[in-house]
Amino acid sequence: MSQLITENSVRPGMGVDGGGILDEESEEEPPSKFQSENDRTPPDTWGDWERERLKPPGTTLLRPMAWSAFFLAATPLPLAFPGNTPDDAIISSVLFAVAWSLVLLSLLSVGSLSRHPSQSHAYDIFPLDMPSLLIAVALFLAHVFVNPVLGWISYATFWYSWTKLTKSLTDSTYPSNGRWVKEIDPLQFNHIGLVDGWAFTTGHFKTGIIGVGPPVTPQSRLVIEGVRASNVAHIAISILHRSGFRHDPFQHRVDVRDIDFLLEKPPLIFRTDGPTSSD
Repeated sequence: MSQLITENSVRPGMGVDGGGILDEESEEEPPSKFQSENDRTPPDTWGDWERERLKPPGTTLLRPMAWSAFFLAATPLPLAFPGNTPDDAIISSVLFAVAWSLVLLSLLSVGSLSRHPSQSHAYDIFPLDMPSLLIAVALFLAHVFVNPVLGWISYATFWYSWTKLTKSLTDSTYPSNGRWVKEIDPLQFNHIGLVDGWAFTTGHFKTGIIGVGPPVTPQSRLVIEGVRASNVAHIAISILHRSGFRHDPFQHRVDVRDIDFLLEKPPLIFRTDGPTSSD
């Protein structure tokens, strides 16, 4: 069985709504030792599907998140040691803005803030921790109108929110990114059915999320995607995490008991003029 769709690569800046692929050839990257030791072999019923490895989002997030910590740590210095800059308050504000801009831009670049079926509600912006961010903003406003001391509490709360974000990103990037794909004829999409517990969200083939399956954990669920690589259409199965990252379902770093039950065989049913067949 092929271990990689070599014509297909994933761009970190593509979110789940965009399909997350480049429609052009890219250089094949062999699996790392981390990936190969984590892989599980799927049941024989998946024999004509192929594993597609997606670029780990952690490699894209690492540098901007590290720089965001640097600028966030530098934010109070002009105020703690006043008189060393042309305008201490403005310089401090700029450092703070750069820190959180790096956070938001890096999350947007990996598609983590895109809308997708694994989000818990319409205003879910995971992996950002909205409660602590709102408290930090409220304390910041209070320090302006009530007591300047609250500014330091606000700053500490922003740090707390940043550490929660980092922990969420660490947990969501721990499993290997990937999905299992099968070439299809997009003109025959309407002849594809699904087993119980799965449903298409569109009536035609397109890139991006086209169907949803059962939840795997409170923060992830199985999804079906349309994928195009070198103008060839594929249908893909993966675990979509609340963070927006797609995880390979057949690996040791996910709950294998649920996966073995839910993906004992592919959920697609290919209808023909004769008897219904499952694949």
